[in-house]
Amino acid sequence: MKSFKYFFALTALLTVFIISANAQTKFIERKIGHVYYMEIPDYMTVTKDLNDVASLQYQNTLKEAYVIVIEDCKDTLETLGMKFTGPQDFYDHFIGDFSKGIGEKEQTETKNIKINGNDAVQAELSGKFKDLPIWYLITVVESPHYFYKIITWTIGENKDKLKPDYIKMVNSFHE
Repeated sequence: MKSFKYFFALTALLTVFIISANAQTKFIERKIGHVYYMEIPDYMTVTKDLNDVASLQYQNTLKEAYVIVIEDCKDTLETLGMKFTGPQDFYDHFIGDFSKGIGEKEQTETKNIKINGNDAVQAELSGKFKDLPIWYLITVVESPHYFYKIITWTIGENKDKLKPDYIKMVNSFHE
């Protein structure tokens, strides 16, 4: 009877360990820039090496997981003679220059979405960068005073593993 109790206790302990090992990614909300928030997976760490103008930059080089956010103030854009009618117009203006260095590119149609009450557009872009297959999830969010470019990327083979985390991260964005 004692060996049955030990077997049961050991089985229960192993079950708890297996369940916790397979638990979903933990996300941590971060406050950034002039005050916007986004949940970042706990496996990513802050960096300053991905983009010169991004207000948010996180990475995990072992997972090949990257995210940046670039914020553009509407008032500043207007003083430069750039007025956009919405996130699609802003995306269309931005994506041409952004994708110039990507070879064999394939892009999905943008889809209109809402992120915490803000209008947004989102598309996927894949191709080759320096002969390396790469995949991006690109989202433009419009708030009353800003356009935000949320750019996540990874190597092509990691797309299916990281896409759910990237979508959760983007959908957590709010001012």
